[in-house]
Amino acid sequence: MIVQTEGLVLRNFRMSESSKVVIVYTRNFGKVRLVAKGARRPKSKFGASLEPLTWGRYMFYKRENRDIQTLSEGDIVYAFESVKQHYGRLAAGCVVCELLDHMTEDEDRNPLLFRIALDTLKWIRQLESPALDLPIWYFQLKAAGELGYRPHLSGCVDCGSRLEGDRLGFSPLLGGVLCGTHAGQGLPVSQNTIAFLEQVQVGHPDKIDVSQLSTVNPVEITHILRSFLDSHMASQYRPKAFDFFENVMAAERTVLYQATGGV
Repeated sequence: MIVQTEGLVLRNFRMSESSKVVIVYTRNFGKVRLVAKGARRPKSKFGASLEPLTWGRYMFYKRENRDIQTLSEGDIVYAFESVKQHYGRLAAGCVVCELLDHMTEDEDRNPLLFRIALDTLKWIRQLESPALDLPIWYFQLKAAGELGYRPHLSGCVDCGSRLEGDRLGFSPLLGGVLCGTHAGQGLPVSQNTIAFLEQVQVGHPDKIDVSQLSTVNPVEITHILRSFLDSHMASQYRPKAFDFFENVMAAERTVLYQATGGV
């Protein structure tokens, strides 16, 4: 059966001298593995439609009980060039693609997760480096919710009580925030951080105030979200894109620091 769907290219790898395998997260079929015959040839009909971080429209032969399907056509819907040509945005985009790859099973259809990934990449293309942590946090929270392990941020995940006091806890294993009484069971976190993450969790990129980034501790947020994902992902694999992103952001912060005279 020949099918057509939109999809986001997550990665690709060489299969032979002339062909490659492309991992695409599609709107209609979830994550699929497609063999693109002739894709490595200089004048391939697929062009740049198989490059990672490309939103495209793909036609392939779908056969039941096969791990890899055969790609017939690929056309670009949007190439996200402004993401690919900026180191910070590229690093953030790679995190989204690698997380989407490792958080999902093959052919587990989830159109809303596909939309969340596109919304995140569209947001990334608009931001400068100091704010690029925000869409990464957004994607982690939204994707976790769609995959069935949405972190509980509105009350104590242990006893259900209201969150009071400046210092709280966050339990990756229990999947949410802990009140002051039970905070010792989890990672320390501030009330302000939890309030901010709750806004991100329920919000949409065009409604989230980027200026509020200056009021939270990014190291604290990154740590609790990474720990949360590590405890809920099926494997213990830690996306390498996180390290790439952190290194790029650290380098850009150093350049900015030096450019402003250390202010």
